Amino acid sequence: MPPTVVVRRLPRLPDGPGEDPSAITLATNYRDLRLHALRTSPEAFASSYEIESQWGLDRTVARLSNPQAAHFIATLANSDESEAPRNNDETALQSQQWVGFIALLGPTLSKSESSAKVSASHDPFAQMQATGLSNNLVRTSGQATTSRPPQSGTLSYHIGAVFVEPSVRKAGVGRALIDAALSEAETQVHERKASAFECTIHVDTYNDAAIRLYQKVGFEVVGEETYAQQTVAPGTSESRVIERVAFLMELTRVVVSQR
Repeated sequence: MPPTVVVRRLPRLPDGPGEDPSAITLATNYRDLRLHALRTSPEAFASSYEIESQWGLDRTVARLSNPQAAHFIATLANSDESEAPRNNDETALQSQQWVGFIALLGPTLSKSESSAKVSASHDPFAQMQATGLSNNLVRTSGQATTSRPPQSGTLSYHIGAVFVEPSVRKAGVGRALIDAALSEAETQVHERKASAFECTIHVDTYNDAAIRLYQKVGFEVVGEETYAQQTVAPGTSESRVIERVAFLMELTRVVVSQR
């Protein structure tokens, strides 16, 4: 039987975890999985293991404390877990094996201020700060606040990272992660009294499996970008540049108002 995988929402960490053992554990687990992903699937990221392995835990905390980033983790459920998934179950996140992740970045209010400016050559995570996303995703970092005032129109999001452990691939984990991220976007549309949302993602043109998965969900190719991925060669201070080509895929979804 395939393993039972549960997708859980990662709670937003405080800006500085201090000595909080729970926050430190979650940040450490995320960093370990991120580095594992960069080693296992280097072609799936604009960043690299050589670069991020030099970063301290504070970089991870900045990602996980950002109020405009929703992180979801796929975990291997316990064999006796028969109840419905509990996305905010922090105990399960700390005790179970992590086998995948996805990050939903946003929202912003205008396509021209978000998806049109997102570039495949920049890792959105590397541009994050604890108080807001980079200008690629919001007009100013000052917009990244925890308040959610009512808005109207279409909200824009970007999926910044997706990874599934090779041992559980082809078991629906990637689809479950994407569905969780899009469900969060839909929830925020309701909260902000908007009418629809759009979501973009970059996928390298050779990655046929990922392209097919996103197309099944409803994404369409809307652009193409040639970019240079710069990494640091192991054991040296010299950089190497890898030229890659990515599709920009986009999904637009109208959300029916709740009454």
